[in-house]
Order: sequence, then structure tokens, then C-alpha cells
Amino acid sequence: MDERYEDFMSVGPGSLAGRYLRMFWQPVCLSENLRPGRPMPIRVFADDFTLYRGASGAPHLVGPRCPHRGVVLSAGRVVGEDIECFYHGWTFDSCGQCVRQPAENPGFAEKVTIPAYPTREYQGLVFAYLGEGEAPQFPTLSVFEDEGFVENRESYRPWPFFTQLENSVDETHFNFTHRRTKFDDIGMNDEVPEIHCEEMPYGMLRMARRGNAVRKGHLLMPNWSLSSNYEHDKGWANHVVWRVPVDDATHTSFMADFVYKTGAEAEAYKRAIAAKRERRKSLEPAVETIRRILSGEIHADDVPADHPDIVTIQDGVSCMGQGLQRARGEDLMAASDRQVAMLRRLWNRELGALREGRPLTQWRIPDDLATTKGVEGE
Repeated sequence: MDERYEDFMSVGPGSLAGRYLRMFWQPVCLSENLRPGRPMPIRVFADDFTLYRGASGAPHLVGPRCPHRGVVLSAGRVVGEDIECFYHGWTFDSCGQCVRQPAENPGFAEKVTIPAYPTREYQGLVFAYLGEGEAPQFPTLSVFEDEGFVENRESYRPWPFFTQLENSVDETHFNFTHRRTKFDDIGMNDEVPEIHCEEMPYGMLRMARRGNAVRKGHLLMPNWSLSSNYEHDKGWANHVVWRVPVDDATHTSFMADFVYKTGAEAEAYKRAIAAKRERRKSLEPAVETIRRILSGEIHADDVPADHPDIVTIQDGVSCMGQGLQRARGEDLMAASDRQVAMLRRLWNRELGALREGRPLTQWRIPDDLATTKGVEGE
């Protein structure tokens, strides 16, 4: 098979990976960050959009600029479910139709449209469908239906989405990259794992065996995953994360963790999260720490083990440390890379089919898809 790994990295309009990713619902914003009456510019797949919340509370996504004189619509005003251009008041509804032009002749507005895209909110995230034609069925996970609550986060990361996606399915890196972390505390780093992977109707099942303990997780094609995650205050949680490209070189990781806590325990955990956020304000951004490590100014082991972003920093050193334009075809792949190799094969197969106009795999998420809640013995 022709292994065109460079296709994974180019995500702009018209690119193979960009076209493929646009065929799926993608998160574009945390719900809590989209305030009523405050349009915001967003950038996804090296393309620009305007996101706003209408008077009904529903999110809407339209093109980035008014076609009149090119002013960004994110500077405009929300009027009901419509958005009004800041410059001359041209107003567009959530379907992109111009519905008002105060200084123009009657009948002109109905001839003017801008792009508009389907949106949906799910588990604290705003999703959009940016592809052509009718949107596919929206994917849901039954793991969110248990007793507990969802913790949402987003993290902008200045390295390519596919580099992060490979890191997500690489079980062996825990033993080396994530020393001095929560993974040490729960025995995940006691032994180098025996790893297994298998193509499934939704993407890939990945497993890692350490002695009698097995950790199971899932890659959901094309760019999200479900795995178990552990923190001292949180305990075990189902960790759901989407790696969404901003452009070829950067991405945003959108996370929705299902935390198995209710009542007083849930409130105590939320207070711990708030305290962690406050502590983070007094620290330099994780990206700056990553850059200082890669420049040799400090070493990764100089970062305190209790740093609130220790795992992100460690992963960032691994991901940014690979460089932004390296040739994947030159990688010396070995047995421990079989999960990464399968990820690349799945993507190569689908992009090859898209390139040649052949049918694509219709991925399906089963109703009972779940992880091991922790590292469980057999």
C-alpha cells in the first residue's frame, strides 16, 4: 500500500485529511465558553468560521465574513437567532440567508447568502458538521449515561493533531514519558506492557497487559478516543478526547471525562478542580515549559511531579520534540509500535479510498462500548 503519511498532516480545505475529517461531527468549542450575545471567531481545519449562541440558547455556525465589505461577523451583534454585521447592519439567519439590509433596496437581501453549518451540543461541547451534503448520524456514547457527571476541558497544542493521535494509542510510552506521575501510583509503569490491537467496526480496540492487569481503550475513527483515566481526587474516569486540527501545525484537544462521583463526593471533587485552576494561574503556560525543556533551558525532570499539567507537559515534549515536518516514512517502526502502525494503516486505507473515489468504511459505535474502569485483573 502506498504510505503517504504526509497526507495525514495537511488539513486545509481541499486536502485529503481535511476532506475526510469534515465528513464527521467535530467539537469546535466548550459550551461554557460560548456566551449568549457574544459571537466568536473560530478556526478549524485551517479555515475560519463565526460561532454564536442565539436568543433561544442554540449555537449557530456561519462563515467568517460579511460578503458586503468583508468585515468579520464575530465583531457583529446577535439579534434573536440572527447575526448582524457591525459595519452596515446586513443581517443573516442561522441558515446563512441574508434577511435584512437597512440601507439597500428591497429584494436584494434574498439574493445574498453566506455558508452555514449544522451544530449540536453534547456533553458540554459544541459540535459542528463542516462537510458536504447531509450531516451523518450524531455519535453518542453510553458511558455518559451512568451515575456521575462530565468534566469538560480544552487544550490548545502547538503540534499536529496526528502526532497527538499517535501518542494517544501508544501504550508503551507511559512507562517512559510518564514517570513520576499518577500512572506510577496505580502500577501502570511497573512493567513494560504486552500490547494488542484489533480493527473494530468503530476503529481500533487497543489493549495492554502488565502481568495479570489489562487496560483496554478504543480509537474511534477518525480522531477521537475512549480510555480509562486516573487522578487522586477523581479516581477512575472514562476519558473521551477529540484531537481537532486548527491548522497543519496545531490542534485543540477537547475532553469530556465522565467522573463516577455524585452528591458530596462530586462537590468535593469540583472544589479540587477549582483549586487546581487557581494554582494554574500562578504558573507559566504549559506550552512555555515544553519549549524551555526542548531548548535545553530546563529538563523534564525539573517539573514538579504534582504540577497540574505534568502529563500534558510530558506528552508535549514527546510530540513537539518530534518536529512539525518530519517524514513518517523514515520512522524505524518496531514491535512496540503495532498500535501506531494500525492507526496509520486505517488512515492510509481511508485516505486512499477517498483519493481514488472508492467507498469509505462506515464506522459504527456499538451501544455497549466501554473501557476497563482502571487497570483490572482477569
